[in-house]
Amino acid sequence: MKTAPFVFGPKIGLQANNLKIYNNSDGTTTKLQMQYHAGVFGRFSMGKFSLQPEAIFQIKGSSLSSPDEKHTYRYISTPILLGIQPIKGLTFEIGPEFSWALNQGWKKDGVQQFGPDALMDKALVLGTRIDLLDMFSMFSVNIRYVQGMDDVTTSGTDLNNATTYRNRTVQLGITYNFSEYYKWWKKHGVKKKK
Repeated sequence: MKTAPFVFGPKIGLQANNLKIYNNSDGTTTKLQMQYHAGVFGRFSMGKFSLQPEAIFQIKGSSLSSPDEKHTYRYISTPILLGIQPIKGLTFEIGPEFSWALNQGWKKDGVQQFGPDALMDKALVLGTRIDLLDMFSMFSVNIRYVQGMDDVTTSGTDLNNATTYRNRTVQLGITYNFSEYYKWWKKHGVKKKK
């Protein structure tokens, strides 16, 4: 079934988050934090190339030791990914992600739990999309690595002078192509008896 030049739909997935600490003079260690993301996407395709903007809610951050803290960063994010498809069903993607913090400066009373200090976080996304075929052709699987480019815990960005925290995320997501449903039903839907 030929892919439409424009598809759209919802997406949902899991992600493993961590914080990369630069100039870590205190020897603070971090632990992976499992969270989720959910949102919508649109995809414009032209031959082997595609452009996929998204709007998603996601939770990033990490658990820290010494001090014992939990950093939970809630974002509305807008990745914009350029894709190239070397073979049918497989697309490599790269692009920026812009995130706006929903809980900037937040701290939970009585618990060492924090939101980000920075309102905005920019990141670089690298990943792959696997478009499923035949009966599952309305679904795609996304595997991505997202490297934060900004310090999320202070207003400074000088890596030479200050301890700096940057988000790192590995995502596994599934998209559903609403706009492909009609073609899917024509091919795989229940056939009327003659």
